[in-house]
Amino acid sequence: MMRGALRASGLRSYWLRQYACLSDPRARTAAETHVTETLSTLPLPYRAGYALALRLLPAAFFLVSGRGLRSASAAEGRRGMQRLAALPGFADVVRSGTALALLGALDGRPAAQPPSPTGAGR
Repeated sequence: MMRGALRASGLRSYWLRQYACLSDPRARTAAETHVTETLSTLPLPYRAGYALALRLLPAAFFLVSGRGLRSASAAEGRRGMQRLAALPGFADVVRSGTALALLGALDGRPAAQPPSPTGAGR
């Protein structure tokens, strides 16, 4: 339910234009997984409301900006999201979804192995 709602929302294309860290396919996959898995843990009424808001997001964005979210440039996306924030609930959905995505991307990247201290392993 949440994965389909996220895909329908257009947020993934918006995030790609706004956050360079999501250009890495592994980070992008980790971001999307973190969003969908976290939202899937919400109680059913909240989960259903969030999914509905995600599915309505492209229409709401179009109403406030006159552009499609998927085709908006980075600047048009930012301006449209600022206008969208005036509609009840959408600012929270975008803000929380984006935060979850960025946390997922950060946590999902393979970390570089720190150098072992001299003499370790003896």
